[in-house]
Amino acid sequence: MAELSQQDLERLAADPSSAARAATASKVASTWKATALTPEARAEAEQVLRLLAKDAAVAVRQALSDHLKDASLLPAGLAMTLARDIDSVALPLLLEGKVFSDEDLIEIAATQGSNKQVAIASRKEVSDAVAASLIQHGNDKVAATLAANEGAELSDATAEKLVEKHGASGAVQEKLAARKYVPLRVLEKLYSMASESIRDKLLEREDVSSEMASDLALQAREIATVGSSIASQEEDVSRLATHLHQSGRLDPGIVVRALCMGDMFLFEHGLARRANVPIERARQLIYDPVGGLKYVYERAFMPQGLYPAVRAALEVAQETSYDGGPSDRERYRRKMIERVLTKVEDADPATADYLLSRLSTLTQSLAHLPSA
Repeated sequence: MAELSQQDLERLAADPSSAARAATASKVASTWKATALTPEARAEAEQVLRLLAKDAAVAVRQALSDHLKDASLLPAGLAMTLARDIDSVALPLLLEGKVFSDEDLIEIAATQGSNKQVAIASRKEVSDAVAASLIQHGNDKVAATLAANEGAELSDATAEKLVEKHGASGAVQEKLAARKYVPLRVLEKLYSMASESIRDKLLEREDVSSEMASDLALQAREIATVGSSIASQEEDVSRLATHLHQSGRLDPGIVVRALCMGDMFLFEHGLARRANVPIERARQLIYDPVGGLKYVYERAFMPQGLYPAVRAALEVAQETSYDGGPSDRERYRRKMIERVLTKVEDADPATADYLLSRLSTLTQSLAHLPSA
């Protein structure tokens, strides 16, 4: 490409039409990308590029962005000037531009609109740090775009954040279910809040074993059980606990989850059924400060490694007031789980992993249940 001539510059100054300036912008941008420019010509082209980036005509700035999107180098600050421009100017460069650092893209994700965030999420390669910023600042459409992009790096922690913030979106569920790699813990969280059709797709994944499929189905039943009984009368909960016990579905996970979510009726009746003691006696033991809880807990064949967590949760339940309203329920749940996890920080890794997985999954799933 020939260098920008003095005649080109004179034509740019003389012709006031936006079409002429756009044509000149295209030539200047193409000239800038050429490798055979003299230092003087490159400096001159750079000066013109900066002027064109501030041109009042959108067509001029669009031409500039479109012709610079595949450039491997740009004058300092020019890329960000164009990236902060209106969408029609910024999007081509954000989608394909090679000159942005992760810091640049993170700034755009945090300060610009959703269309620009979608463009960044659609890039051929997206680092984990940029993905995390998009998840934090973007909407469900941004998250779904990111989930569908196999070139987007999603660490286990970032993928969890994506599900926690955007997992209720059907589009996000669908894209994650089709993604080549999804961490198992993320699959658990996703399954618990997904629609039936998405659940079927998750179970069909090659990385989901038959054992994991059974476990996912069990967790979904546990969540549905706890979620449906929180606002029920004690008589109804008693019948539910009896039915679950008789059908072999009164899993320890249901009992622990019920306690950690403030469903005291299901916790008490569940423990009583598993221990085969009357509910009145079970309550006396559960709230006995000397050691009754441990006795009824062991009699109910509950996991020994979870006993410290159950005891901690019961302490929180007795200390924390709960007015029964939806907003207070969320506060109660969060305080309960935070306290439980704090109490078992020094527990054996298997116990900690179980709690982090089960309680975190339950919290995210129940957050999307209808409020009573």
